[in-house]
Amino acid sequence: MMHDFALTPSYVVLLDLPVTFSLDAVTAGLKLPYTWNPAHQARVGLLPRGGAGIGVRWFEVDPCWVFHTLNAYDDGGRVVLDLVRYAGAYDVSTLTGYGPLTLDRWIVDPAAGKVTQQRLDDRPQEFPRTDERLTGQPYRYGYSAVIGAVGHATVSPGGDIADQAFSNALLKHDLAAGAVQAHEFGKDATAGEAVFAPAAPGAAEDDGYVMAYIHNPDRGAADLVILAAQDFTADPVARVHLPARIPLGFHGSWIPDT
Repeated sequence: MMHDFALTPSYVVLLDLPVTFSLDAVTAGLKLPYTWNPAHQARVGLLPRGGAGIGVRWFEVDPCWVFHTLNAYDDGGRVVLDLVRYAGAYDVSTLTGYGPLTLDRWIVDPAAGKVTQQRLDDRPQEFPRTDERLTGQPYRYGYSAVIGAVGHATVSPGGDIADQAFSNALLKHDLAAGAVQAHEFGKDATAGEAVFAPAAPGAAEDDGYVMAYIHNPDRGAADLVILAAQDFTADPVARVHLPARIPLGFHGSWIPDT
């Protein structure tokens, strides 16, 4: 199962991890029939974007699972890949079994034939996003949602994720300074994926707004909350009360209607 990938100017970065299709899981009626397969070597692949007939070059990594990447970019002859990593065995069919959940950096070095792994942040988090104008380019800032336990108690057979799987905070990562800021939305609120919107097309990377759906338990519905990216911990600059609940696991990439 490959849930996400990353791009740089030179490569499509592929994740081939030990979660594979299981006919037994299909027979058991599981909605996501992909289970941990310890016989499958975890590896990351670099597929050159230029030239015909050039295959993927694979590099082994420690066993793990990845739902989402944050960004990737070329660094000389190397590739830097930032992602949310579930350590150890992970069963997608039941969303259980992971060890520490962290934001990590993988540096893929084709000349050395290896991947160096670094820890960027050890707080449990998911749905990492960055300024999409810098997709595939060197960047400084990233955003993610703090999450709680994800398993049988919080995920329905149909894939719906309960509020208890999420926390009440968003994180802003300054990867150059190695610093993290948290914006908390109140004791019982729950926060979904954060999306960055620049203040203007030519604005600097951090000049803009961070938007997220925040479930408001008092109303039983969602608020679209807008934070100033450069004043991340301050009160929201706007809060739009939506008339219905937005599932917190709802996320994706957005394309302007042209």
